[in-house]
Amino acid sequence: MNPPVDDMRVLGQLLRCPEGEKAQAVGDYLFSSNSQMIYTTIDCLPLKAGMQVLEIGFGNGKHLPYLLEKVPQLQYVGGELSVAMVAEATAYNHQWVQEGRTTFCQVTAEALPITEQPFQLCFSVNTIYFIDDLARYCATIYQRLAPQGLVALTFIDKAVGEKAPFAKEGFQFYTPEQIADILTKAGFTAISQKPFREVLTTKNGKEITRDYWVVTGEK
Repeated sequence: MNPPVDDMRVLGQLLRCPEGEKAQAVGDYLFSSNSQMIYTTIDCLPLKAGMQVLEIGFGNGKHLPYLLEKVPQLQYVGGELSVAMVAEATAYNHQWVQEGRTTFCQVTAEALPITEQPFQLCFSVNTIYFIDDLARYCATIYQRLAPQGLVALTFIDKAVGEKAPFAKEGFQFYTPEQIADILTKAGFTAISQKPFREVLTTKNGKEITRDYWVVTGEK
């Protein structure tokens, strides 16, 4: 799928927070380009019936059926910067919302959704680049997880991300070792660093290889 705008600086801003007349197109672009990474992350989660699951940065939420149909009675809460994406995800997943299995929340870049119960799982795909104080953010995730809870952070390999034309401003890329160190300092243990690779096709028909990581930690 082609990017919805040609200006790479503007695209980078919209990828952080889809808004305005291009919001829906950006949401579809994010889902198209990130879906494999999202599904891989979900497959890495030790899902069990009745778990409370938190996702940071759900975009248009079109991946939710893949998650919610895997295991019965999952309870999902998502936090997202974009008001437009909250509306898109709510509309697309109206059945799950009506059944009380999903809640979509608009949050600031440094905040998590407010809930009464702790989470057993927290995952996030391609969002860590935009968090100003990632160490503090991960410490907050640790506090909100239940004992034996797990966090999974998925992100593009630093060497790949830094070459992206849309990532010249406002993106902070990390190595898996850096993320593992941040999680360890936040209190997480049993850190796992799993490498993955996918092949994407550009608008010009060129195939490019994208390496990415799923790094997990246990409370």
